[in-house]
Amino acid sequence: MNFIEAVIECAKTPEFVNGFNRLTGSKLGINTRAPIERMIDEATGYKPETEDMRKFVAFVFETVWMRMPLINQDKDKEKVI
Repeated sequence: MNFIEAVIECAKTPEFVNGFNRLTGSKLGINTRAPIERMIDEATGYKPETEDMRKFVAFVFETVWMRMPLINQDKDKEKVI
């Protein structure tokens, strides 16, 4: 498993995303903005989901990837070489 696959698996797990939101105060996957706010964001090019995804990727790296057994990471390195 590579890092991107780990991020995708975490994103597909609702409990993991809910935990991320609770711990970070993010609202990834939750649409809580009013329609007018979404229209303003769209018109101005603002995408709050982008910042939440950056936080999510960093969260997965710290809480999952860095704690995975090194054997998985070593196998991925062999594939690249």
